[in-house]
Amino acid sequence: MKKKIIFFSFVLIILIAGFNVYAQKKTEVFLKYSKQEGFMRIVLESEESFITKSQANIVSNQIKIDFPDSFSLTPLKTPPFEVVQVNKTLTLNIKEKAEIKTFKLTSPARIVFDIKSPDIHPEKPTDILLNSFVIDAGHGGYDFGIIFKEKNEKDICLDIAKELSNYLVKKGKKVFLTRKVDQYLQISERISFTNLKKPDVFISLHISNSGKFAIYKPYLEDKAGSETLNEYSLEIKQKKYLNKSKELADSLIKVFKEEFKEQIVLREMPLPLLNSVGVPAVLIEFPHSQFIMYDQQRKTKIVNAIIKAFLVYGQTYTPSEYFSKGI
Repeated sequence: MKKKIIFFSFVLIILIAGFNVYAQKKTEVFLKYSKQEGFMRIVLESEESFITKSQANIVSNQIKIDFPDSFSLTPLKTPPFEVVQVNKTLTLNIKEKAEIKTFKLTSPARIVFDIKSPDIHPEKPTDILLNSFVIDAGHGGYDFGIIFKEKNEKDICLDIAKELSNYLVKKGKKVFLTRKVDQYLQISERISFTNLKKPDVFISLHISNSGKFAIYKPYLEDKAGSETLNEYSLEIKQKKYLNKSKELADSLIKVFKEEFKEQIVLREMPLPLLNSVGVPAVLIEFPHSQFIMYDQQRKTKIVNAIIKAFLVYGQTYTPSEYFSKGI
């Protein structure tokens, strides 16, 4: 009988200890948010040590916060985004593409996420004077271009081309994409397409092998033709647009320097794609995926820079001047 009492007492102690552990109060995390047109702020507030030891990761429009221990989440009102809590991890899924910045504050301790819609809004002047564009997304189909991990050149360039096109179309501009999907196009097909559409400007988008931006402008050799050009059986149509192409390249370099705070490489090469189109033309190479992450925020920033370059270029040369000056 005595042994039974000792045994049950031991079991009771274990049960009480287990209950105390289970009943131990979890750290409380308060979720708040405020929202206005084009902007939302999410705040996670908790104990200082809990916030300090937390880690936030942002991928595309998803926010993941790893806390040091399990927690109890208390939303102060129903949020307009998906909230998923699993063990020590809190995931916030923002419904739309957004630019997300995060920082920590004290008194009270909190993690703050500023979420801005990636609407394109170039600074003044706000009207692009050019009316028509051909945007060429490099590579495509079985031609992947530069590949790094899960990223490849053809997809990045097509994403940027589409976003740039969407903005210009909303502004009432005529935009022609050499390719709208993942398809292979020969250089001669891109040239023929551009000369058929006769846009105000032509830009071709690519990724470089380096960590720098590079702008290519047309370069015509002294010879009447070249073996490379003859291979495509095309005459040099760029000659009378060389100055305009230079101005377009200079506008891109100026804006890219301001936006990305680094030197931009300017190259002159007898590229058939540039030399054989009868419009102002440039080729842009963006930094290699090894050096920058092509998330939505980065792609939108690139699109903004190109648009600002169009604004700068368009203020000097308008489509009407092409005819009045006999260009």
